[in-house]
Order: sequence, then structure tokens, then C-alpha cells
Amino acid sequence: MQSGRRRALQSLLGSLLFPTLGIAQQKNSNSPESGSGNETVIRLNLPGPGSLPFLPLELIPALGFDREMGARLLLRYHPSGIRAMEDVMSGNADFAALGFPALPVLQAKGKDVVAIAPISGEEHTFHMVVRKDLAKQITRLQDLKGRTIAASTGSPNSKTYMQMVTEILLAAHGIGSQQVRWLPTGQNWESVSGALLSKAADAVFCEQPFPNRLIRTGLGVSLADLSDPRIRSRIAGIDALRSIIATSRTLLKQPDGSHKADLMVRMLRRSLVWLQTSTPETVARHAVVNSAEEREEIALLLKQTPRIYSTDARFIAQQIQDTDQFLHAAQSDLKLAPAASLVDDRWAGKK
Repeated sequence: MQSGRRRALQSLLGSLLFPTLGIAQQKNSNSPESGSGNETVIRLNLPGPGSLPFLPLELIPALGFDREMGARLLLRYHPSGIRAMEDVMSGNADFAALGFPALPVLQAKGKDVVAIAPISGEEHTFHMVVRKDLAKQITRLQDLKGRTIAASTGSPNSKTYMQMVTEILLAAHGIGSQQVRWLPTGQNWESVSGALLSKAADAVFCEQPFPNRLIRTGLGVSLADLSDPRIRSRIAGIDALRSIIATSRTLLKQPDGSHKADLMVRMLRRSLVWLQTSTPETVARHAVVNSAEEREEIALLLKQTPRIYSTDARFIAQQIQDTDQFLHAAQSDLKLAPAASLVDDRWAGKK
């Protein structure tokens, strides 16, 4: 009886959270589909809403940084960066935000992809959160063998960066990817919380602010925090470049491709500089939240992770090299091009 209910919930949750989220979830409600006057309309796909690694992008239209530069940035949310990038390759958007390690995998599958700017800095906020009612049964990562893990899992073309991290984390504790059941979820609060609330998943792998929110609302308990040096040391290439803005080389060759790339990087840099020079409380006032409590949560997380974002949107050579190490551990069965070959730094620059 219990197992039948569980399978039904898994089926329902999977149908709700995965296929339907392949369509953009939300657009910037203040932005029309076409610009006015001489504005350059730029469509950007990203995971979310409300995922902390992509906050700098959500701030651009919220603070009018796009209009400062004669552009109109339209945000379109997807359940994962892979889905966001696939929508770009289908011609429905100009750029996508996603985990950089996914690009070499997509390229190996024949996809036309290239990174134009980094978003992330040197800190990650990954957590493995176990359902609270299972906290006494699952006390270490090894206890996840045979369990159901909710994570953003990508598509047939590529695993997401988050799934790759999850698999390396599990492997470091003696669990193969085939020894757990995967429940696809989106990188947003509704998907992450729903996976635990429905009891369709035993644990969820996610990024801030969702781990803190799961714990605060009594849905979960942190089983592993990847900011812990003891855990980080067991994940090869953990300092790989996390999130980037990507597009296709074909789009960049179009008459307005270079102009759009330049605008996109300038808008990102404007947002990053504002983040660096504003208090966490000021930044949190413009974040995608539903309550004052969530706003305080964002401010606290920004204080705790001051190096979560790039300071100037320039590529860092060491992070790109670490990405190759990470991919060797995560995708050893694929022959991948060097990560550096998937970078076009004409607009962002490098250091």
C-alpha cells in the first residue's frame, strides 16, 4: 500500500516538475516581448527563479541596468541550465546561463555551444539535504545507497553540472550512479520543496537558498555541505568554473550577434559591480523572494558567501583548468575537448 502510494507520488511529481518545466516558467513581468524605440531585445534563459548562483542576472532588469545600456533583457526560466541551453540552440533565446562543465559534454554530442562570460566566483553552495523524517535512518552519505535522490538532471544530451557533482560526491562515498534512483527536479523552490514534501524523494541535492529554506521550514536536514573542506577534498576539480553565460557560435556570427554579446557582458558586469558595492541587505531587497523572512535569508547567505560571484565577469584560467579535471572524473567515458576551447573571451576578457 505504502509503496504503491510512493510510486504514484513519484510519477505525479515527475510529470509536474520535469516535462512541463521544459517550457519557460516565467518572464520578466515588467518587460514586453519587444523593445521600444532603439532598444536591443535580448532573451536570456536561466534556471530558477530564485536560485542564488544566478541572482546577478535577475538583478539586471529589476534594477534597470539593461535600460541604462539601451537594451531590454527578457528572462525566461527553465528547470535546468541544460534545458535553458537547448532552448537557445532551438532559436528561442539568445543566451543561457548554466554550469560551465556541461558545455564540453554538449559539444561532444555535436551541439554548437560556447561560453562568453563567467557568473560565479570561488564559492559554491551545494548541499545534500535528507528528508527530516529520515534523518535518524540516513546519517551519512553511504546510507543513500538504494534511495531516491532529487536533483536537476538535464536531458539526453547532457547531465547537468549539479548531477555531475552529485555523482562524484556519491562515488567518493562508495555509491555508483546506478545504485540510487534519480528524481528530476527543477532549480526552484517549488520543485525542491515538493520533492521532500510529497516524500517522492529521500534526499535532494540543491544550492542556496533552497537548502537553508528546507531546513528552516522543517522539511529537511543537511547531510553534506560542500563548503566543508573535508568533503570538498574528495571531489576532483571542485574549483571548476560553476556558472557562465553561453550561446552558440552561429548566433555570434549573425549581424547583431557580437553587439548582443557585448551588451550581455556589459549588463552582467554592471550587476556584479553593483553587488560588490552594495550591502547584502540592499541586494536582498531586489531578490526574487516571497516574504521578509526569505529576504533576510538571502542577505545572510550573501554575508556568508562573499566570493560566490565573479568580481568583474572575466574568465580565470585556473578555474578553466580545474574544469578539465572535474570533467575527467565526471565524464571519463567521453572524449571531451579542452574546456578552454569552449570559451570566447572577446567581450569578457580573462585573467
